Parts: sequence; structure tokens; C-alpha cells
Amino acid sequence: MVTERALELPSRIRSLLGERLGSRRADMWFDSASTVSVEGGKLAVEAESSYAADWIRKNFGGDLRAVSQEALGRDDFELRVKETPATNIIDAPARSTATSDPSDNPPLRAPLHTRHRTTEAWRRLDDFVVGPSNKMAFESALNFATTHSIGNCLVIHGSCGVGKTHLLQGLCRRRRESRTQQRVRYVTAEQFTNEYIQSVRNGTIDAFRARVRRVDVLAIDDVHFLAGKTATQNEFLHTLDAVQLAGSQVVLATDEHPHLVRRLSQSLVSRMLAGMVVRVDAPDLCLRNALVKSIALRQSIALAPEAIEAIALRCVGGAREILGAVSSLQAVQSTQQHSGEISRAMVDALLRHEQAASGGLPIRIGAIMDAVCANTGVQAEELVGQGKHRRVALARALVAWLARQHTSMSFPEIARTLRRNSHSSVHASVAKIDCMIQANESVDAGAVGTCLVVEFTSRLSHSLRNNASHCPNAAKRNAAGVNRR
Repeated sequence: MVTERALELPSRIRSLLGERLGSRRADMWFDSASTVSVEGGKLAVEAESSYAADWIRKNFGGDLRAVSQEALGRDDFELRVKETPATNIIDAPARSTATSDPSDNPPLRAPLHTRHRTTEAWRRLDDFVVGPSNKMAFESALNFATTHSIGNCLVIHGSCGVGKTHLLQGLCRRRRESRTQQRVRYVTAEQFTNEYIQSVRNGTIDAFRARVRRVDVLAIDDVHFLAGKTATQNEFLHTLDAVQLAGSQVVLATDEHPHLVRRLSQSLVSRMLAGMVVRVDAPDLCLRNALVKSIALRQSIALAPEAIEAIALRCVGGAREILGAVSSLQAVQSTQQHSGEISRAMVDALLRHEQAASGGLPIRIGAIMDAVCANTGVQAEELVGQGKHRRVALARALVAWLARQHTSMSFPEIARTLRRNSHSSVHASVAKIDCMIQANESVDAGAVGTCLVVEFTSRLSHSLRNNASHCPNAAKRNAAGVNRR
């Protein structure tokens, strides 16, 4: 029997780290530079390198002890370095971030023994799960990794968690392993910014330019980070020109199409559009099933077929969300000393507890109505009107169900918002969606086409949470009832 404490434990630790450090720093240091787990009731942190371990111990030791005390009842933790074969590779740094907090800006030139990091720090193209949503991006990355015949600039764009970083790192790793004498450099735009600013302050700009321009492949992740940074954008632009003029290749990744990234210079957008621009879409249900199986296999965790389906249906955001769910299940299994396959019941219980524990920013009823209308093709006037068309009735039911999930509104309040005479109809609508989810029924989801109700509601919930996190101030104002229209 899985206890409530065991189910909440993995998500609670992640939530506490995010609260203390901020989500970006928590993701950077405890998803990229290290991994966090609970072993024998003790918080364990495994760093990718001794450099990352030293930095975590120095800057986050107090935070880790506080999180351990609150989540586990003990103010200590174990910090170790991941054991990997010592294979030379050039410039595979952990992610860094540029803010005013000095703990966000690690030393820009690590000692020699930590600069030559192992290829284990980069993901493999062989591990990338291919489907219709990412096939073109994967094939483009594979071609860039193995040949120079399709151009010297590749731009991969797509939302968070769909595999852009995996493709960039996999490309770099494949090139480095097949052509051992070439210089391959992978950095984030944040690190590029940090190093550039530091080199200007220290008068070492020539050394910085030599590091980033004298390469055979330059891969830069999260280019959207450069938005609004005029001086850094100019340096970045000259870097792209210098690398390409030397006949080397440039691979870039960004959250949006170059045209849509705000406050990027027109010159930089033009350079990016001159290359091959490919999009990675969110994975469909079939690909998510394959991702769940692949991640579970790599982590040696046995999932029942129904459990695989449950994770794929609920985790619609991409591979990162699926990885988090599987890792949480693994932690629960270890804590409970559970053997055998993980059942769907355990998955459902975990996801319910994680959703409850994660909290998050408030979501307004207006945002829910807008999202449902956009995804069902129902007009706002129809939603609050008296029409009883099947699609309109479904849209109203979805609004009511999502409002119960993401707001504190009562049934009468939801009824008033939808201009219903009685809250009993809203109560019936919510019960109807619950029954459809339990029965695994499908619906016509407008532009998305026919899909399972549980997947459709998961997509809507994911979209609402993302929009709230991108506009937190607006979400808080709207939740407080401030109407600025």
C-alpha cells in the first residue's frame, strides 16, 4: 500500500527547491548539473562533475539541508560525483544562469581537469525517440552530425521539453565521437552572455572570441535568452558570421520561431532564417507511449501496460514531464520497497498528489473559457448562451470541470459565470466529464481532431498552467478580481 507521504515526497522536494532557489536555478542545478533522489530516507545529490559538486556544496548546502529537514525530518544530505569513464571532450559545460545573484554565476573558466568533461555529459542521438512531431528535426540534426553537405546553420525551435537540447547535445556528441580531432562546443545563450560580460570586464575579449569562434561546430541553446540584450546580440551576431565564414557549422535552439522571439535584432533574425529552420512539436499520444517505455527501460523500472498508457495520457508536455513522472514513481517504489510492475492505480495516485502538492499560480475563469473556446471552435457568446448543440454543451462541461480543477470557485459561482439558472446543471456537467474520463471515451476536440477526453483535458490543463507561469503578475491580478479591460 502506497502511503500519502511516499507519494508526496518526490514532488515536495522539487517544489521546496524551486521555492528556495527559483524554478530556473532549481532546474539548472538539480536537473542538468545533478540529480536528486531519496535513498534510505536520506536526501542524495549526484553531481555530473566534481566542479558541479563543489559549487552545489558551497552555494546550496544550506538550502539542501533546509529542504531535507522540512521534507525528511533530517538536516543532512549526501553529495557525490557521478562515476563515468574519463574520455576527453572539449567544452561541455553545465548550464549557468545570468542574474544579479552571484550564486547564479559560477566561475567562467573551470580548472583544466573539469573542462575536459566526459561525453556522458551529453545526450545521445541513439536515445532520441522519433515520431511524426520531431522526425524532420531529428533527421536534420543527424545530417548535420554526419555531413557538411546541407549547409552550415541549423535552427531548431519548439516549446519547452520537446527535445531541442537532446538534439543539440546528441549532434555534438555524434560529431565529437566520429571526428575526434574536431573542436565541438555546446553552450547555452546564458553562458555565452556570462562569458562575454566577464571577458569585457576583465579585458580578455580576444581570449573569449578565440574560444567560441575557433571551432568546427558551435551549438548554442536557448537563444531566446538573448532577447533585449543589445550588446550581447551584437557580439553573438559577429560570432555567427566569423564561425560560418571559417566554414564551420552553427546549430541553434530557441523556444519560438526566430520571427516570433521578441526583442531580437533584425540582423540576428535574418542570419537565423538564412539557415535551415525546423520545428519540434509536442509529442502525440503514440510518441508519448514510446517515450514512457524508453525512459522506463533506461531507468530499469517495470510499468504495467495500463500504467504506461496513464502516464502518456496525462503527461502531454513532452519528454521532460514524462521523465519527472517516471522518476517520481521510481522514488516511491524505492521508498516503499515495492517489487514487481507499477500499476495504473499507483500512477493515478501519484499524479493526483503531485498536482495537489505543486500548487502553482492561480488561473482565472476567463482564461479557462478562452482556452476551451479556442480548442473546441465554440464562440464565447455560444458558451454563455442558451444553445444546446452537442459541441457547445461539451465546451460548457469542460469549462466547469477545469474551473473545479484549477480555481476555488463553487458550483454556484461557476453557474453564474456561465449564465446558468441553476448550479445543478454545472454539477451534472462536471460529473459527466468525470464519467467520460473513467470510461476512456473520445470526443471531437475541434482542430485537434478526435481524441480521448483524458488527453484533451490534460492538454488544456497543461496550456493553462504554462500561460499562468509565463504571465504570473497578470494571473495574480485576475485572480484578485482586478478587471483591466
